[in-house]
Parts: sequence; C-alpha cells; structure tokens
Amino acid sequence: MITTEEAITLHQATTTDAAVLVELGRRTMRQTYGTAFAIEDIDRVAEQRFNLKRLTDELANPEIRYLLVTANQQPCGYAKLEPTSTPDAITGMHPIQLVHLYVDSQWIGKGIGAKQMQGALEFVTSNGFATCWLQVLESNHRAISFYRRWGFVEVGSDLYPAGETSVPVLLMMRCSVDAAT
Repeated sequence: MITTEEAITLHQATTTDAAVLVELGRRTMRQTYGTAFAIEDIDRVAEQRFNLKRLTDELANPEIRYLLVTANQQPCGYAKLEPTSTPDAITGMHPIQLVHLYVDSQWIGKGIGAKQMQGALEFVTSNGFATCWLQVLESNHRAISFYRRWGFVEVGSDLYPAGETSVPVLLMMRCSVDAAT
C-alpha cells in the first residue's frame, strides 16, 4: 500500500528494464483488453508486442520513450510515447502518440496514472511536440474520463484489431498551450 507520494517514482526506462516491461506489459494488456477480445487473441498480441527482443530494441531507439512507474519499488505502470503516423482526425502540429498508458489493476485509483501522465506531458512539451494523441476503447469510460481531466478531447474514432476481432476506439488529442505560439 502506498503511504506517501514519495513512494511513487517515475523514470525513463532503459534496456535494463526490458524484462520488467515484458511482464508488466503482458499483464496490463490482458487486464485492459481481456473483456473486449478473446483471451487467445490478447495473449498472441501481447506476446508479439511484449517480448524481450522487441522491447530491448524499442528501449534503445531514441525516438521511443518508455516511462516506468514504481510504487514502493514495485513496477506498477508504464507509458510509451512514439512519433507515429497519424490518422486524419489528428490535426494538431508536431504530433506524438501516447501509445500506452497502462496501470496494473491493483494500483488504479492510487495516483499512478496521474504520475505517468504528468511525466508523459512533460516529455511532450520539453521535446518540441505540440500535440499528444491516443486511442482508447470506447467502452473504457474510466480511462476516457481520466484523459478528459488531462485536457484530451475526442476528435474521431477507429477500430482496434486483435486477432479475429476489432473493437471501436476513440481518438483523443491534446494540444499544448505553447503550440499556438
């Protein structure tokens, strides 16, 4: 249990964190999408996205940023930011995608997501990006409310595939105040 705010730490993940991110990524992906997709599809996608070689390569890539959050020295969430191709609905200048912002289910509601988002947005503005965008399951009302509180607005929708199934996602975007200058 978290007793003080100081017990929550965030750092830029490095290649030495790859194994931790493999386990945390697979677990949080299953927690997040387990009711939206067949579990076999989620496990297959998680295995493709969260394997040691791929994460080690991504962590070594200077264009991709992983932020790892620990609570009382226990890994409990991570965020991934990456400049990606953008859907037409993302109209802001100099965009970067918040590809993942996942919190282990036992830590939801304890300030972990806020710490991740704060770190992610600091990275966005300090690295010259003017727009941060993301995809979120339409059925994930808690996450949508969280993103709205952080200034993200809905700008479109799309389908997110996993195996044989696709589910609707919202596209959300946040432009920095500095983007207008």
